[in-house]
Amino acid sequence: MIIGLDVHKDWVYVTRMEKDGEITEQYEMKNAEESWNKFVGKYLLEMPEIALEASTSGKYVARILRNAGFSVYIADPKKLALIFKSSKKNDKSDSEKLAKLLRLNEFPEAYLPSREYEEMRTITRHRKYLGEEIVRIKNKVHSILSLNGIKIKATDIFGKKGLRELSKSIEKLSYSEKIVINDMLTRIIDIKERIEKSENEMAKIGKDREDVKKLMTIPGINIYISTGIIGEIGDIQRFRNKESLASYAGLVPRQDQSGKNDRKGHITKEGPSLLRYLLILAAHTVIKYSKKMNNKYHSLVRRIGKNRAIVAIARILAETIFIMLKKNVNFEDEITPLTEKKVKKMIERAELVVGEINIKESIKLISSKRFRLLSNKPFS
Repeated sequence: MIIGLDVHKDWVYVTRMEKDGEITEQYEMKNAEESWNKFVGKYLLEMPEIALEASTSGKYVARILRNAGFSVYIADPKKLALIFKSSKKNDKSDSEKLAKLLRLNEFPEAYLPSREYEEMRTITRHRKYLGEEIVRIKNKVHSILSLNGIKIKATDIFGKKGLRELSKSIEKLSYSEKIVINDMLTRIIDIKERIEKSENEMAKIGKDREDVKKLMTIPGINIYISTGIIGEIGDIQRFRNKESLASYAGLVPRQDQSGKNDRKGHITKEGPSLLRYLLILAAHTVIKYSKKMNNKYHSLVRRIGKNRAIVAIARILAETIFIMLKKNVNFEDEITPLTEKKVKKMIERAELVVGEINIKESIKLISSKRFRLLSNKPFS
């Protein structure tokens, strides 16, 4: 027996299909804990295979049902051609098609990471978001300075040299611009503290994981990049070879083959964008420390230019990581003292994570009278 679920935020459409394709049951139910408890009780003895589409609500449902012992298959939305190209699209037909695809062994299954890998993904994506916030603030500060003809020669405006130059230029700004700059500096302090805490949490996750430590043998890969890459890859055993991992990261070229013509274009950029971002980030550093990677990079630069060369190094790095995780070996050009330093720092940072996360206190603070007045009546 197969069950197709068309999952939405508040409700779900259910189609029960027998192995011969006969539809024996269709109904709508609420997407709520009580409803899922009844669903599990109803079908637990029959143990049907369950098909649903990947979405935020879909992943939530998939976890509930997998924890209950069901065989759950989650579909890649981009590949559900039978659903998205059909002129007849509704919840009933969608749940039918999901069940049908699974019955015919044509189900375009997507990867659903375990809870541990999902936690690694969540904290890494938040860390990336914080980094992007800092970039936005820097751009805002640069904009104000440019309006006043002030140029900061330092590479990092919030580095020691940059801040010294900024301090000397403050008097050229208007009163309101000083208020904004001061607010930006305060926000930078807050964000950097949150980045520190996020990376401490990564250290707590990674200190007991050999795969995270293995990636840290690569110069240029720290706890942030290592945790992020492992979280996005998941179980390395799900990849057939190094090429399949590079393809999953979207770092292989598009191919247009017709007859004797075989044209290759830009990279596909399919798969997790965060994985691709982290590999490219690591590539910029690894070429500075690894002689082999440096030679390869400069050879590529002469043929295809710097930007495409660094993307090519990111692909080589992805393939190298596959081999390292599969064969349980360290990076070929490992700098042992650097690796030992990084691992030691990770263990130290892991010990800084203490206490419970008190979300209730944050909610209480935001809902306080002072905050309500500020948010609801800003000009009264």
